[in-house]
Amino acid sequence: MNTSSPFQADNLFEIVYKASDSVKTEEDLNLLISDFDADLLCSQMESLSVSQLVKFLRVSHNYYLSKKLPEIEQSLLHIREKYSNTHGLLAGLAVYFNNYKKKLVKHIRMEEEVFFPFIETLVLASEGRLSPEETKELLQATSLADFEDNHDSIEEELREVEQIIKAYASQTEQVLPFSVFLNQVTLFEYELRKHAVIEDMVLVKKVADLEAELRNV
Repeated sequence: MNTSSPFQADNLFEIVYKASDSVKTEEDLNLLISDFDADLLCSQMESLSVSQLVKFLRVSHNYYLSKKLPEIEQSLLHIREKYSNTHGLLAGLAVYFNNYKKKLVKHIRMEEEVFFPFIETLVLASEGRLSPEETKELLQATSLADFEDNHDSIEEELREVEQIIKAYASQTEQVLPFSVFLNQVTLFEYELRKHAVIEDMVLVKKVADLEAELRNV
């Protein structure tokens, strides 16, 4: 990795996510989303190695599970406890998001337990830390295509959930906690979009090249 790059492994997570922490109002959120540039993010991440990218994505997963989702769940709990009797539609939509959360957690576990270990083993093979027999066995058992065929568009699904929640919420009187919840969901969708760009447009491309090199040896 080029040490002159502003995107270093130790401060990478802070650089990518620090803008989200500055969001205080709906106007801040809309401005943040409108400024998103996928091509710029790709160019910034391109200098990172496969191992560094996997490390970043693992840290991102932990951030989602330990911070972002609990924050949203806290908002859901508040809505259900305070408004389930007077705003049944809003409480029901909150439960709708909770169903999506279960799918997201399942998706993250698959990547953590299967996809990333496969990539990390490919890296070991590329570094000559596996025997030729081990490398051959790895490539015969698994390929990147196996994951691409079964890779759910979890980020796109959250965007659909967000739009459905907004559409239904517009039909009834909104309360402040639900407005907070909507902003949290919108910000989370934005963060998952960045995650998807890094994974699908940078990491997967590098892994495909790595696997092709190993298969052509």
